[in-house]
Amino acid sequence: MFEGKDNLIFDELRGVIPGVAVEKGEAVLHNDVFGFYGNDESDITKPVILYYRMRQVLADKGTGTAEAIEQGDRLYYFPATGLVSATPGTTVGVDYYFCGWAKKAAGANDTTVLMNFDGTLWDTVA
Repeated sequence: MFEGKDNLIFDELRGVIPGVAVEKGEAVLHNDVFGFYGNDESDITKPVILYYRMRQVLADKGTGTAEAIEQGDRLYYFPATGLVSATPGTTVGVDYYFCGWAKKAAGANDTTVLMNFDGTLWDTVA
């Protein structure tokens, strides 16, 4: 999940009709933009906000020795796990999406990382 931490500088798509119940912070590829929902909505016909760029976002990451992230690392989102990692997957746009850069280092046992989120370059390769 993604949690927006900056309510001053962000870009969003308003009025997105997801067609399914959504949870705030849930990631999605909407047409050509990767982003995360800004609000909960159980009515599948109601519009929601989709953030696709934000200066400060707290993102879930994996834990363990292979999951340490350094400040400035590129970050990739993995739909299968819902986590971000500094290590890209096999096929961009299929098993992983580029989603931004780490603003602070996150140790191997940290569960989150503070990042600069940008979903407009989701299909960028390592």
